[in-house]
Amino acid sequence: MRNWKAELTPASEVVPLPIDWLWSDWLARGKLSLLAGAGGCGKTTLSLGLAAIVSSGREWPDGTPSEGAGNVMIWSAEDDIYDTLTPRLIAAGADRTRVFFVSGRRNDQGELQPFSPARDFSLLNERAEQLGGVSLLLIDPIVALVSGDMHRANDVRSALQQLVDFAAQWNCAVLGITHLAKGSQQSSPADRLLGSQAFAALARTVLIATQQEGTGSRILVRAKSNIGPDHGGLTYTIEEVELAAEIVATRTNWGEFVNGSARELLAEFEQAEDGQQRSELASATEFLQEALANGPVATNQLKTDAAAAGVAWGTVRRARMRTRIMTIKNGMQGGWAWAIAPEDAQS
Repeated sequence: MRNWKAELTPASEVVPLPIDWLWSDWLARGKLSLLAGAGGCGKTTLSLGLAAIVSSGREWPDGTPSEGAGNVMIWSAEDDIYDTLTPRLIAAGADRTRVFFVSGRRNDQGELQPFSPARDFSLLNERAEQLGGVSLLLIDPIVALVSGDMHRANDVRSALQQLVDFAAQWNCAVLGITHLAKGSQQSSPADRLLGSQAFAALARTVLIATQQEGTGSRILVRAKSNIGPDHGGLTYTIEEVELAAEIVATRTNWGEFVNGSARELLAEFEQAEDGQQRSELASATEFLQEALANGPVATNQLKTDAAAAGVAWGTVRRARMRTRIMTIKNGMQGGWAWAIAPEDAQS
């Protein structure tokens, strides 16, 4: 009979290491992250856009340079790889030689069966080794890994541990896609995820995407991070692209970085407007039309002008989402500016 003892490592012998970011301050290598959102906010299109960036080595939506092209694995139970996922990857400019769909499991007799993450996840380790490593693994939806009750913390922790282990073994970012619980707007942002709170607890970073009702404006916010900033967001829109005859896909058009807490930014996009808010919005819209009448204006200057005019910056941002105003960036090192868009431009 073996006599086990606890292993202790003196802190004095531990060499500190920096976080290894895939996308600086947003997605870390070797860690589990979650992307949550309500239906219609474009979670799949957004996540495929990130996969395209990883595969091609382009810069990230906030202008951060990438570390170079890497391999991506994708398992999706909600969309077809032929008529939905691949067209969206093409629209996003992915290097498809580096993107691999987990489309089934095959035995020694050549029999092909559906892939079940809850049952078959360990099979991905061999494939990752054959690929020479993986930079990003997308799981959509992440609840598919839970064979028990997704509302029970122990069941969720047990199921997701294999994701945590995979991320650590291959030093890759793992991004799980999930939904927001209905009627959860008043909850803490990280507590709004569908299922047990263990989902958010195990993830090192939780991102939430939401859409402004009645408009095409959306925002991706950092709702929780144990390893980096837990505030701020990026605006985006979803655009339809015709790739070929009868093949239409969607892709993400990124906007500007927005400061603020996750609760503030989500509330700004999700809250219903009463009469007073509509009046404030009209004033902010008028302010923007006058401020931008003679051409683009730097974001920081607009903030100063709005404060001087007595218009809340949050209201100005909502007004932009409802009007024909776009954000533009002046080169790699330049700041953001706002401008009235041409009639046929996408915001």
